[in-house]
Amino acid sequence: MEFRRKAVALGGAVLAAVLAVSGCAATGSAPAAPGPAAGGKPDVNAQPRSALREGGDLRVPIDALPANFNPKQVNGARVVNYQLAEAILPSAFLDGADGIPLLNKAFFDKIELVSTAPQVVRYTIAPAAKWSNGRPLTWTDLHGHWLALRGEDKRFEVNNHVGYRDVASVERGGSDREAVLTFARPFADWPGLFRPLVPAELTASPEAFNKSWLTGPTVTAGPFEVATVDTTAKTVTLRRNAQWWQEKPPLDRIIFRVLAPSARADELANHGIDLYPIGGDIDLFTRAKAMPDVEIRQATERRAGQLTFNGADGALLADEKLRTAIAQGVDPQAVTKVLVGPMAPGAKAVGNHIVPPGYAGHKDNSGVLPFDAAAARGALDSLGWKLDGSVRVKDGKPLSLRFVVQATPTGRTVSGVITEQLAAIGVLAKVESVPTERFQDTYLLPGNFDIIAFEWTKSPYPISHDRPVFQKPVGDKAGNNFGRIHIAEIDGLYDSAIAEFDPAKRAELADRIDVLAWKHAHHLPLYPESGAYAVRKDLANYGARGLGVYGFAVAGFMK
Repeated sequence: MEFRRKAVALGGAVLAAVLAVSGCAATGSAPAAPGPAAGGKPDVNAQPRSALREGGDLRVPIDALPANFNPKQVNGARVVNYQLAEAILPSAFLDGADGIPLLNKAFFDKIELVSTAPQVVRYTIAPAAKWSNGRPLTWTDLHGHWLALRGEDKRFEVNNHVGYRDVASVERGGSDREAVLTFARPFADWPGLFRPLVPAELTASPEAFNKSWLTGPTVTAGPFEVATVDTTAKTVTLRRNAQWWQEKPPLDRIIFRVLAPSARADELANHGIDLYPIGGDIDLFTRAKAMPDVEIRQATERRAGQLTFNGADGALLADEKLRTAIAQGVDPQAVTKVLVGPMAPGAKAVGNHIVPPGYAGHKDNSGVLPFDAAAARGALDSLGWKLDGSVRVKDGKPLSLRFVVQATPTGRTVSGVITEQLAAIGVLAKVESVPTERFQDTYLLPGNFDIIAFEWTKSPYPISHDRPVFQKPVGDKAGNNFGRIHIAEIDGLYDSAIAEFDPAKRAELADRIDVLAWKHAHHLPLYPESGAYAVRKDLANYGARGLGVYGFAVAGFMK
């Protein structure tokens, strides 16, 4: 048939599974994943199970406990929730070591793209898959997940409607273990749906969705389960799931503990934790190199730093000409060299809002709005912001920006470099270094800043993943568009890109979106993450995951 005769290259990755019009399942690499062009292999001390000792605790530092443990709720969209999700929730696909999503066979026997006109996807659930309350995982879980996330019932406070709003129906297939999705509009990144999948109990009502996991997950499914959430000690402890139907994980427990980055080197040296991310912290890097029985593991990640501008109505930087002038006064390559250069010599600035470096389709479009201090000064002059001493003034008001960063060495370094760059064009940046635990809820989400620096973690589906970053704010709902800058031209391009199955056309559309993001200074891409971690040498199958999964189910300690 037509579908079987086409081998579709998708973002550098070839569609490994035959589209299942004739009944062949997509059991290999998932289609539509825009895989990496090169690199990104995990550095995790890969070892067979036979080399690992039985039991032990993996102790992982985190920045903060989530305000909501529901990863699909607007206040739950945090890295720690996605770490937890890999250990305690189902997912349709898991990222392979090369970044290409693979079928999660613990929960699904088959996931098939049955047709493309209309687009139909069939999910066949593994017979053994069940929730911690003993209920089998069924089509109703996918149905409830879709109903909550499709965006029609605004009482569900979701962080992302993308993909789910394109689905017309989720129906029972030949049994309760089969779900059939029929799409109203094509959605090329369909393997990104149900990653993770939450239980029907969580999506039963808006009240349940928004509030029932405020203090911890209650119904889970995975190699681990929640043992305790201790808000006093600021820890989340997972233990082996005794009902897990796959191979028993080597570890007894995983303990996530809130720990300030400045305290992590001492805690690793004193055997209080088993690893820490280095990021752009040269002190953490230097300390790790000198620690006995500790090594630095490093791999390319989908994580990058950026500067977000507050362009909401009434904000100073809602003025696009002023915003673009400010953006032109910031040099991303200089930030990258200072922050990441010591750990990754020769590192280049990200240069793209959509596609991560190393991925097929990545193109550095920073030339659209390049760093040019002289041009920035000229633009500010023409806008009436005239130098008065070292700071520009207009109508008696100084050009002063509240610059919010996290109280971490990375935050201090980034703010230090950018503050000097802005001072060179006559802009006063008043840095507010805030605790990591308050950063998201008090500053980022409500738009309590003029400019704010933080890091994005991308998914294997950067086009659909970043759609909420550019969505049109409606009232106090802005998705992940924290700067509340809406570029109308981008909406139609995103709609086309999300529906486009041809990789070359998708790349072209993503490129056009990125050019517009540069032109209008939506936000400013800065530096790639170093991907470096300080890790205890005897910890195996865990560390610098690169583009793959965290690996909780296989992590353990050497015999």
